[in-house]
Amino acid sequence: MNQVNDTINFESITKRCRNLDPKDLMALLRSNFRKFICWGAEGFTIDNKKNCRMFRMTVNGHLHKGFVYIFVNGADLFDVYLTTKQGVITKIQTDLYFDMLVDWIDDNIEKIPSYRF
Repeated sequence: MNQVNDTINFESITKRCRNLDPKDLMALLRSNFRKFICWGAEGFTIDNKKNCRMFRMTVNGHLHKGFVYIFVNGADLFDVYLTTKQGVITKIQTDLYFDMLVDWIDDNIEKIPSYRF
């Protein structure tokens, strides 16, 4: 369940997740604004304003076009799922520390070898 090539199942993921603050998460994602703007991120979605457990954004990068789902797991680390627009999981990364999140997302949706930074 929730493996690469499966359709993402929110219920099973959110049962194991902690609440997250979408404002703090957006601030973290925008902390490196040059990377963030290159993702073509839009369509920011949360699952529940009071007890937010899922954050989703649409991206249009060189390497990935589709959705990026971000959850906070029980260890207070980030789990990130890249999916197609139909919800099929293409990549999963679990247990990312906050200082690794932006670079991991950039490396997997936008960064190509000819970039200098």
